[in-house]
Amino acid sequence: MPKIKINTFGEGIEIRQLQLESETYHHWNSIATRKNILLTDLLLDPFFYYGLKDRRYKELSDINANVVSGMVNTPKSLIEIWFNRRKVLKIQSQELFNEMLLFPLFKVEKNHNFLTNTLENGIYVVQKTIGLISSNQLEITSQQLSIDDFTFNMSEFNNHQLVAHIKYQNQNLNFIKNDTIITYQNAFEIK
Repeated sequence: MPKIKINTFGEGIEIRQLQLESETYHHWNSIATRKNILLTDLLLDPFFYYGLKDRRYKELSDINANVVSGMVNTPKSLIEIWFNRRKVLKIQSQELFNEMLLFPLFKVEKNHNFLTNTLENGIYVVQKTIGLISSNQLEITSQQLSIDDFTFNMSEFNNHQLVAHIKYQNQNLNFIKNDTIITYQNAFEIK
């Protein structure tokens, strides 16, 4: 069966809304108070999880969270679409995010998630990355590929537009891997 593979390269962003239980929040907050730092700074410290000695939490990604991530609209960002091991399309980010076209080149949907409205109370972690943001694939039955069958879901966060998901004929593609380096990391709490 033919396969579609989509590689997303460039600059990415990941926003996590952490879902901490009340008991865990108060315990970790007391540790932060003893160390005389903010809880948000404590959560970004990798040695905190080592010292915690809790099997459930070995790193920040082990904490339950609502996550939105994707490719940011910068000149370095691009999407490659492969079909049957051949690169069939290379899309620069400005081609996707350009809203001043008379006829849109691609099917774009605005994604409605926790970022679209004002942020709720909670702890948020923002990471900016660079590299292979994601590699996804999907087996299909058709022997032909049409760009009109792809849907690019967009989100927005702090004046950053990002491609959050790409679907083919309303089917989600299966995640294979990513390979990025974190260039910026910040955490904040809204009370």
